Amino acid sequence: MFRKLLYAILAVALAVLLLFLSLGFIVDAGERPVKADLIVSLGGGDGRRIKEALKLWQEGYSRSGKFLYTGRDIVNPALKPPASFSKRTFLLQHGVPAEKIVYVPRGVIFNTAEELFFIRDYMLRHGYKSVLIVSSPEHTGRIRLLGKWLSGFEKAGMKLHTASFHDPTWQRECYFHYCNNRKRAFIEFEKLIYNLLKYSPLTIEKTQYMKKKKSALWESLFNSL
Repeated sequence: MFRKLLYAILAVALAVLLLFLSLGFIVDAGERPVKADLIVSLGGGDGRRIKEALKLWQEGYSRSGKFLYTGRDIVNPALKPPASFSKRTFLLQHGVPAEKIVYVPRGVIFNTAEELFFIRDYMLRHGYKSVLIVSSPEHTGRIRLLGKWLSGFEKAGMKLHTASFHDPTWQRECYFHYCNNRKRAFIEFEKLIYNLLKYSPLTIEKTQYMKKKKSALWESLFNSL
């Protein structure tokens, strides 16, 4: 009995160790940018997400020319405090036509899972088959896993690709060497588990997201985009 218990403890410890060592690759699943029907900059961050997405848009990575962004419209530009800018104004000033900009405010969607549900539905509505989502390096893994396990991009016949800005302070291979990187990785993993539990097929109907989605206000906003 003692030997079985010892083996069980060793197995759990080994699993935890493997998870710890591989966590950088789990949370950072970024790939080389590929052209897609739609390019998306997710909300959050310090401005580097939308700057990288704009760069890719300018290089022709959005076949439709559409640029969708989420979250708050005002953000502090990366590495240039304390001034702030409107993301929409920023995009217009850098050549994105007004009719090609699609903005989904934070009041409509609150987190990554809801963003992916919305993007999936928007793509289905407009017949898009692929999307390139731009975010922080350690955020790309959550995007791809939630897109596959919750949002069902593959089941809907759509391809989800991710890209991220270059962050010299982040290294997924040896993230555990640095306190700040460990914190970033652990927070991402915690959010991944939270999103999977909250928005699973068994629990999603009880979320505020589904209540909003069934409202007339939601349908009106969705149809206007």
